[in-house]
Amino acid sequence: MDGVESDFDNVKFSSKTYNPGDINVTFVQSKNTLVLTDRLAHTVYMYDIVKGTARIVTDENIQQPTGACVGLGDTVLLCIKNNPFIVHLTVEGDILTTYPVDMKYP
Repeated sequence: MDGVESDFDNVKFSSKTYNPGDINVTFVQSKNTLVLTDRLAHTVYMYDIVKGTARIVTDENIQQPTGACVGLGDTVLLCIKNNPFIVHLTVEGDILTTYPVDMKYP
């Protein structure tokens, strides 16, 4: 993938308007998956840019996600506001585990 705008032509994004700090985005290149966190909706959206499909992930452990990054094995790590743990999930939206961290705002 060369990272051009047309790579996202198959994806139907929400028309919702976000404010800075309300979302975080990362891209799992090997899985062609764009990950968007919506802090206020307590939701993670997984967009497959090749298939043009989306998965919506909600869970009691995903409350106000504030950060996302690509983890080992093409997974996703989420930071959760005011919770001392990191959520580890697959690009299919399955939660693998949570990792406790010794810090106030991971």
